[in-house]
Amino acid sequence: MQFHYKGLNSTGELLSDTIEALSIDEAKMKLKTLGIFYSEILESKGSLLDILSLFRERKMASSLLARLSRDLAVYLNAGIPLSRALNLLKHQNHKRLRMERFFENLITLINEGKSFAQALAAQEHYTLPVFYIGTLKISEDRGILAEVLNELSLYLALQESIKKQLTQALIYPSFIIGVSLLMISFMLTVVVPKITAIFESSGQSLPLLTQIVIATAHLFAQYWFLLGTGVLGAVGYFSYMMATNSRFKRRVHGFILNLPIVGNMVETADLARFCTISSLLIRSGIPVVNTIKLSCITLSSEVIKELFEHASIKVVEGSSLSRALTDNEGYTLDESFVEAVAIGEETSTLASMLEHLSTFYIDTNKDKISLFLSVLEPTLMLIIGSIIGVIVTAMLLPIFALNLG
Repeated sequence: MQFHYKGLNSTGELLSDTIEALSIDEAKMKLKTLGIFYSEILESKGSLLDILSLFRERKMASSLLARLSRDLAVYLNAGIPLSRALNLLKHQNHKRLRMERFFENLITLINEGKSFAQALAAQEHYTLPVFYIGTLKISEDRGILAEVLNELSLYLALQESIKKQLTQALIYPSFIIGVSLLMISFMLTVVVPKITAIFESSGQSLPLLTQIVIATAHLFAQYWFLLGTGVLGAVGYFSYMMATNSRFKRRVHGFILNLPIVGNMVETADLARFCTISSLLIRSGIPVVNTIKLSCITLSSEVIKELFEHASIKVVEGSSLSRALTDNEGYTLDESFVEAVAIGEETSTLASMLEHLSTFYIDTNKDKISLFLSVLEPTLMLIIGSIIGVIVTAMLLPIFALNLG
């Protein structure tokens, strides 16, 4: 069997290739033996079973990974050997069986001669971000593991904080949508059919709007199971295509980036991630090319990720990052970002410039999200109120006509 994978090799180079193996587990073991940190691995034919197998692996929460990185950095800075530091963390987490086994596995692998990054890639208790393992691999080679662990903990904590704020902000709009859908469904499946029976007994001709609402209610009442199955099927197919078809995924992400407000927020969020992790890596002494490759993995948009991947190739050929981004023929990034990168390169202050850009984009996106949600709530209320208003009006029109007659 052939398996397609994406990941990083020991030098931080992005890979996308296939490997022969009898099973997906054997493919994973082969990649680990080759020193490849995979972020995705699927059977080449893209079977649904293999896709579901990816989700059986438990991802470590960003908040937990941030805390472990911070604690490990403290121990290493205090002069405690890595194996001993991991043993201390194991005792601290002894009440959590999975965590305890995770640390036991790491300690065993390190005692066998593996590096910390190799041990993280080889353990099977948690799925860790590829950029995290790749960053630690390079930092170990340069002898700056503790410093990079501390920086990674700050980055992960910041990302988790932003994610929580966004989740909390979306609770109220989600509640409004859920309650409104239930209300509209109740009116169409219960209220409208009962009123329809009255109209039918009167024998009067119904207005067009009333006929449309009655037909819609009949459709929901008679075929709700088929409609629900169709919606679930469409969602499942969409998820399947996003997981297996890179071209389809890129088109979807390209469509999102072209949306008036949402696209700008997605771009700003990805630039914030890129700037944060890149400034961290450059300050840690990691070359720009490796920095770009590792930072790309943190991006959510395939379009922007592809843009930076192509830029990294041009940087290897001798171009500057700003020029590589400018010469791109695909998606065009924010011009102020490219100009700021050019200034950072010219003044040899790229790391600090990216750090400032990161702070700027994070603050900007917070404001954009707040504004978007403040507009979204009344817009949802208006749309839902209009739908309910149309249903009520459609039911009242025949009654008014009957009274006037």
